[in-house]
Amino acid sequence: MRWLIIGALIFVGGCSNRTDAPVLPRALNIGDNQAVFVGTTRKLDETGVYGIGRSSDLQLLELEISIPPKRTLGSISDGFDKPNPTKDFVIAAQNRFAKPRDFQTALRQSFDAQREVTVFVHGYNYSFSDSSFRLAQLAHDLELPSTMVSYSWPSRGHVLGYEYDSDSALFARDGLQELLQTVKASGASSIVLVAHSMGGNLAMETLRQMEIKEPGWSAENLSSVVLISPDINVDVFLSQARAFKKLPEPFIVFKSRADKALKFSARLRWEEARLGSVEDISEFAHLPIEFVDVTAFTDAGGGNHFTAGSSPALIALLKSAGRLDRQFLSGETGSAGLLPGRKRVLRNATQIIVSPGRDR
Repeated sequence: MRWLIIGALIFVGGCSNRTDAPVLPRALNIGDNQAVFVGTTRKLDETGVYGIGRSSDLQLLELEISIPPKRTLGSISDGFDKPNPTKDFVIAAQNRFAKPRDFQTALRQSFDAQREVTVFVHGYNYSFSDSSFRLAQLAHDLELPSTMVSYSWPSRGHVLGYEYDSDSALFARDGLQELLQTVKASGASSIVLVAHSMGGNLAMETLRQMEIKEPGWSAENLSSVVLISPDINVDVFLSQARAFKKLPEPFIVFKSRADKALKFSARLRWEEARLGSVEDISEFAHLPIEFVDVTAFTDAGGGNHFTAGSSPALIALLKSAGRLDRQFLSGETGSAGLLPGRKRVLRNATQIIVSPGRDR
């Protein structure tokens, strides 16, 4: 029980517990609006809210997220069930698609000339709206040109729901597979899969089962995979990677030795580190992976569990480094090499220890 309490205190600073998020159309005229498409395996409850229940049916939606006009770069304000559009992220519009082809039609209409789609898989302790808010924040702050798609799997959305979420992440594999196939069938020419924390394990498990059924699917259909603070056991990840005929490239892992959430996750398992907090990359030398170490961008008051998307300094760096934000999330090989810091190449693997300055 002592460990659960400590864990709750660690996690609560970085992940909100948003159990309900009303749709407020008036917010459309207040903040900046960001369209986010959603695939979810959450069950719709009796109040019309996508809650914590698990559904075997993938439901498809489009949301319009209102981003408040004044806020700190990288931040997401949380109004829970009583949001204020002048300072909180708000669902301003919601459209549920009756059929996958309706979703695909809307998706195609949102494409730019490159037909890029970013699919985001959230992590532990997220509600239905949390994942869309996070994706909208990333798209807005990094000025990403892609069409945004969020996969909202049935997390409990509570700091003490870790075990429930672990089971839900396994349950949600088929839904993510269906969503990826649906996005591909829409005519997308470039699909970037971005996964955070426990969502990284869900993403790898899903791709593993797709590779077993159709070897080479991932490299042929995904332009890039980005794992942010992945909460995955190293041995499990290596086992997952062995199932791939070829890993998509670039395959990028954002890691931090200051990640409190991953430290706690490792301690629960009597492990030294999780994939998102490893220091030595020698075990991965045979794999074409770019490890981006963002330990230098720490927040003394936070958990450092989403540094790649929440650190104002790192976001500013990504935006200024020759459109590096787009390069990372659109699949340009070697883009990590443009970041300031120390670079280490170990056979096929690369590690960039990013620094706020310009030292190499």
